Amino acid sequence: KEELEKGNKIILPQSALDHLARLNISWPMLFEMTNPATSRSTHGGVQEFIAEEGTCFFPYWMMQNLLLQEGDLVRITNTSLQKGSFVKLQPVSSDFLDIHNPRAVLENSLRNFATLT
Repeated sequence: KEELEKGNKIILPQSALDHLARLNISWPMLFEMTNPATSRSTHGGVQEFIAEEGTCFFPYWMMQNLLLQEGDLVRITNTSLQKGSFVKLQPVSSDFLDIHNPRAVLENSLRNFATLT
């Protein structure tokens, strides 16, 4: 799914939702995704529960960050994160200043992310 690449949400199988529904989890559903081979981890949310059993879908950029290849095993753990109160972002180039309403563009883009970690 193309929209998957614009955030940090993953797609899990229906059985994951069934299992999570039986547990006393905190909302929103947040997950720590870890590559057990490298111990690299990141955080994100879930977009949908429509993946085939035994599979999950990650944004490609997240797979690269975790050093994952298609078919690799990944550990996905439900977690809760402390709510942030401040974030400071720095543009990569001055071209960002040419955007008509940079704040609105940032707010719209960040809606696709469940966490900033």
